[in-house]
Amino acid sequence: MIVSILMRKTRVSDRAQAEALLASLMPRIKAVLERERGFVSVQYLCGADEEGQIGQITSWQTLEDCRHYVRQGGAAMVATLEEAALPTAPFPDGAWVRKTFESVS
Repeated sequence: MIVSILMRKTRVSDRAQAEALLASLMPRIKAVLERERGFVSVQYLCGADEEGQIGQITSWQTLEDCRHYVRQGGAAMVATLEEAALPTAPFPDGAWVRKTFESVS
């Protein structure tokens, strides 16, 4: 299994507000993700130590499925939905960073 973690900082510093916005977006985000081949799951995280920090964790059956999602427009569509609700903090704080890992167990 492949796990992709996308992290960024938003302009929304109130955690309850961020959680509410993410909850309202989840049906639309899941609709995009569920159309992607090899999609397994999605989870969001709010920073414990830093206000406005958001993490998105997606799981994929294969590395090729994950790459397809990132390179063929699915990730851009999800990012557009997220950005509309949770605008990114000004650069450099709002830089989007994606790391991809392969599960070892």
